[in-house]
Amino acid sequence: MFRAGLATGRWHRLPFVQQLTNLRHFQVSAALPEHSFQVDADDFKKSSKLRLDAYLAAQLPQTSRARLQASIKGGLITVNGSPQSKASYVVKQGDVLLCSVLPPPPLEAAPESIPLDIVFEDEHVIVVNKTADMVMHPAPGHYTGTMVNALLYHCGLPSVKLAVADATDASMVDSTSVGTDSSLINDSEINDEDEDDIGIELLLGNCNQQPPEQMSIGTASSSPTSLLQNSNSGLSSVGSDAHVIRPGIVHRLDKGTTGLVVVAKTDLAHLSLCGQFKDRSVGRAYHGLTLGVPQSSKGRVETNIGRDFRDRKKMAAFEFCSTRGRNAASNYEVLETLAGGRAALVEWKLETGRTHQIRVHSKYIGNPLIADDTYSGGSGAAVSVLGGGKAQRVAATHAVIKVLARPALHAKTLAFDHPVTGERMQFDSELPEDFKEALDMLRNPTQF
Repeated sequence: MFRAGLATGRWHRLPFVQQLTNLRHFQVSAALPEHSFQVDADDFKKSSKLRLDAYLAAQLPQTSRARLQASIKGGLITVNGSPQSKASYVVKQGDVLLCSVLPPPPLEAAPESIPLDIVFEDEHVIVVNKTADMVMHPAPGHYTGTMVNALLYHCGLPSVKLAVADATDASMVDSTSVGTDSSLINDSEINDEDEDDIGIELLLGNCNQQPPEQMSIGTASSSPTSLLQNSNSGLSSVGSDAHVIRPGIVHRLDKGTTGLVVVAKTDLAHLSLCGQFKDRSVGRAYHGLTLGVPQSSKGRVETNIGRDFRDRKKMAAFEFCSTRGRNAASNYEVLETLAGGRAALVEWKLETGRTHQIRVHSKYIGNPLIADDTYSGGSGAAVSVLGGGKAQRVAATHAVIKVLARPALHAKTLAFDHPVTGERMQFDSELPEDFKEALDMLRNPTQF
């Protein structure tokens, strides 16, 4: 078993107080702060001087620096009881900061005629086999071409506004929080290999009806339940403003990860699936190609996973049960040794669903996924491990990387209890063509 040891936390955060929903209704003098921090000596380990915006960025890693700076300029941060409008203010040990953050603007998702590989569908759920390079939902930088856009079209639903927020540590929250504030879409992290923690709740009922005229979901006359079929639980407003729709994707896959995803179409289905992810009764298995072969043919990896302080776009493994990140556990089994012992086909089964969990744990055990540039599995590392200085193997390695052009990870199986019938639903997907081609190349003894 791989388990990281304990460590001491480096900062303190007081509980969430108030969610800002619209700046027009927010008065600085009257509002309670969202966050409270006290600067301590550990915050100065990397530098003797620390700007206010840099300090806040470290405490709120899912909030963009630009939005923090705008919040400071807008007078939403106080230091020791006094408003501080300069992002360049140098914080001092003992400073007490009260902080609220400007809300991100809402995004709009429009129906788009995008082909979907639908494995199963009834009036309650849809199971989709996601292709590579498809983002799950609109977010800054990815406004169109997402699975949500495709599902809106498939189900005959109108354009909708999506609430966008970044709960303080949304990517580090357990799946037990599905349907709470952690289920808001965060605006800086969309590439989740598998994230049960962050869901969006547009329930795709009444599929295949003719698309109505575009609706403004933000108006008082419209509500999420007006788009639902047989809505009976009011779940669409859980953890959200009553006039904002969040599409019913219960869990997510990273942009580059292929494989099976289940989507709720009704309140009942959403509630049931969230409960199953919460109690971890959903069965999921992933196949990945790793650089090198894990030392043990089977194993369990336990760490915490949280935002990488050196690169906010990445996640990192921290000591298990420490105050950094959240607990994460993965089980793996080597299915096949490849490339003369220089690579492996590995099956992963998750106990938790953290951002980039398999990718982070693969790196943690010393066997990153092939073609995963973010987590040490890119071309340079691949050439070193697979190529071994031999021209033929180096050429073959470059060919594998070119074929994949993404982390070699596929969500192969999915199992859950049907929300209405209770029947155990089990699905298995074929490996995608790029994965199969790379696997065949790694199996070829004349190339490796």
